[in-house]
Amino acid sequence: MTPPHPVRFGAFVPQGWKLEFTGWDPTQAWARAKEVALAAELAGYDHLWVYDHVETVPRREPEPMFEAWAMMAALAEVTRTARLGQLVTCAGYRNPALLAKQAATVDVMSGGRLIFGVGAGWYDEEYRSHGWTYPPDRQRLGLLEETIQIAKAMWSEPSAGLHGHHAWIDDAISFPKPIQSPLPIWVGGGGEKVTLRIAAEHAHATNWQVGLEEFVHKSEVLQGHCAAVGRDFDDIVRTHAPDCRLFDTEADLARWLDDPEGGDLWGEEDPATYVRDNFVGTDAQVAEKVQAFLDAGCREFVVWFRDYPDTESMERFMAAVVPRLHLSR
Repeated sequence: MTPPHPVRFGAFVPQGWKLEFTGWDPTQAWARAKEVALAAELAGYDHLWVYDHVETVPRREPEPMFEAWAMMAALAEVTRTARLGQLVTCAGYRNPALLAKQAATVDVMSGGRLIFGVGAGWYDEEYRSHGWTYPPDRQRLGLLEETIQIAKAMWSEPSAGLHGHHAWIDDAISFPKPIQSPLPIWVGGGGEKVTLRIAAEHAHATNWQVGLEEFVHKSEVLQGHCAAVGRDFDDIVRTHAPDCRLFDTEADLARWLDDPEGGDLWGEEDPATYVRDNFVGTDAQVAEKVQAFLDAGCREFVVWFRDYPDTESMERFMAAVVPRLHLSR
């Protein structure tokens, strides 16, 4: 019997995507990002993450916003133990062969700590503002799968060739190879017809940023795709990436939700739904939510802390929430 996958916790490193560095000098913002990464590693987080975006949200503003793969390379030198991932690299933003080369390079630079997160991309406004064509869903998903195929070939073969409908390589040589073999691939996105089928064939882990009920549903869909392609469902680690902010009392939470900067960053969810589907609340309330995901089969978490660039919730989560969990269940 295969032993259960260990429970692991990851933290995003602030990079400016969600305007957390508004008003900061860029050099000071980068210094703070490094401080937070080291603090998360010291607090016991298993992996550190960045977003693969180039403009801020929910508003496009000229504020510090650091690029994902440059951050990966820098964090590889700054940190020592935590794994490093992107949630998730947009397959359409880079030539697939170059992306595979970047990933192999960062894996070597980090001593074998890279997680290769990849997805089809979704932020059409960002695509267009930076000169990328935003193709239909079917084409973006096709490129996602071919990007994974190209990367796997370049990481393992002396020279690789693949001629797909959306991307190709011809006798491509990529060295050094990643230290890890295989290099772990996390496929982000919950599209049930195509994305989860791609995950069933290629992923070591999936990531869905959804509520508990939807997490259970997508797990069932993924299990069906695994059966169809002959993959053991238990070989794929299911992960979750919620927001988190911890409060002393429910009254403190209520005041934060009433603040214009509180609650759902995007302004698309009502406060009750946002609180239900994210790790927001008192220590005990958040521990109960995390436990429910654990009981539903989630084994790794990647958490965005809403009080960044402050580290209070990030440190408190490991110190006050994780000890309350029954991790073996």
